[in-house]
Amino acid sequence: MSNYSILAPRSRLWIIDLGLLTVALSWGASYSLMQLIIHTGVTVPLFLMLRFALAVPFMFVGTRVRLNSFTRDEVINGIVFGVLLYAILTFETFGVKYTSAANAGFLIALSVVLVPFFERFIGKRKQSKFIYFTCFISLAGGGMLSFTANGNIEFNQGDILIFSAALIRGFQIFMFGRQTAGKDYSLVNITLIELLVVAALGLVTIVLTEPTALQYIPEISISTWGLILFLSLLATAFAFLMQLYAAKITSPTRVGLILSLEPAFAAMFAITIMGETLGLLQAIGGGVIICAALLGRIVEGKRYE
Repeated sequence: MSNYSILAPRSRLWIIDLGLLTVALSWGASYSLMQLIIHTGVTVPLFLMLRFALAVPFMFVGTRVRLNSFTRDEVINGIVFGVLLYAILTFETFGVKYTSAANAGFLIALSVVLVPFFERFIGKRKQSKFIYFTCFISLAGGGMLSFTANGNIEFNQGDILIFSAALIRGFQIFMFGRQTAGKDYSLVNITLIELLVVAALGLVTIVLTEPTALQYIPEISISTWGLILFLSLLATAFAFLMQLYAAKITSPTRVGLILSLEPAFAAMFAITIMGETLGLLQAIGGGVIICAALLGRIVEGKRYE
């Protein structure tokens, strides 16, 4: 039996669930909102720099971390994971520019089911046959997303970029567990360094490749600033804080299952905000990915109960 129920009274679990549901909603909305932001003329590096530079102060306030509390290993891990996160977000943000928000949400969910492959071939840790079955089913669902409403197969640049982001995200999840398991690291400290690195890399990329992008900041409209602030405060600062808090109170499986609703919300917002439509095969493919990810999380979670 899991000992997480001892950590949190049942009366508090619904509050945690509501917080995690808010995270899943904000992440689901992020694909549509990123499309709107990028199409206004804000470049990808500029968007990432602004999003994370605005989130970091709220993270420091929310965690009340002292600068002298960071250890050398925490800083190193934070830098490594920050570089990986920057790569994920770069592929992801460029991807939504060339594909639908719904496809982006479904494809990024493949990162969860790709983790067992990294564990098997890099970590040399075997999983149950059912876990691998859900992985292959999810990949098949991802392939179904390439079918258009007319039934034709169409692979676009955006889908490839999002799938690349999912691969890196799966590797990051695997490495994070491997590097922090059994270590007396502060996950808050690592996360803060991670976010700082993303903001810094965004700035470096701007300076090296498109220095004139900084001159566009005063021209950003109030409505676009509102979208950036939403993603910065709710989908970044609050999301990371909520995950860290929930990890201490409830089980990883419970957290994972709720956050697995992200692609469903991505499709919902893509239809309502962006006016997108899903073909039958695309809808089935997305549903297959979500169901396989949920089943995989349930089975994996039972190994630790």
